Amino acid sequence: MKTGIIGLPQVGKTSLFRILTKTQFSEHAYSNPREAHVGIAKVPDDRLDRLAALFHPKKLTHASVEYVDVGAIGQEALKESAYLGHLRTVDALAHVVRAFDDPAIPHVGPIDPLRDIKNVDFDLMVSDLGQIEKRLERVEKDLKKMRSADLEKEFDLLKRAKSHLE
Repeated sequence: MKTGIIGLPQVGKTSLFRILTKTQFSEHAYSNPREAHVGIAKVPDDRLDRLAALFHPKKLTHASVEYVDVGAIGQEALKESAYLGHLRTVDALAHVVRAFDDPAIPHVGPIDPLRDIKNVDFDLMVSDLGQIEKRLERVEKDLKKMRSADLEKEFDLLKRAKSHLE
């Protein structure tokens, strides 16, 4: 499973990434804010070890989770193809929200986790809506060239998704 860690600037995304993956790197490793960092966390499971002791398999593979630490989210970031590319490759998103007050770590305005969640959700929905509109245009052009049951199904699905996001 591949999980993307997202959130506003200075909320603890990289701290969470480092804790989960036990990764140590310098702050200079983040010189490019649009560069994603990938780490893997092993998921130990005593039940699997007990089964292995009973059945003696040739190979024992524990589960793992791959985490992708992407840069801070925002409307501008969501317009960048590289940023969106990182988000498209993940199976799930872990949204980190700031709920602490620390004068050493700047935050725009008062700390309000609910507002921040709504803002990020809105930015993601606007980005999704833009992607759907682009795909609808292409499918519509393709349908004019050639009718296909698959294209018609996709067109209907995209229309429903668009109306839901609007």
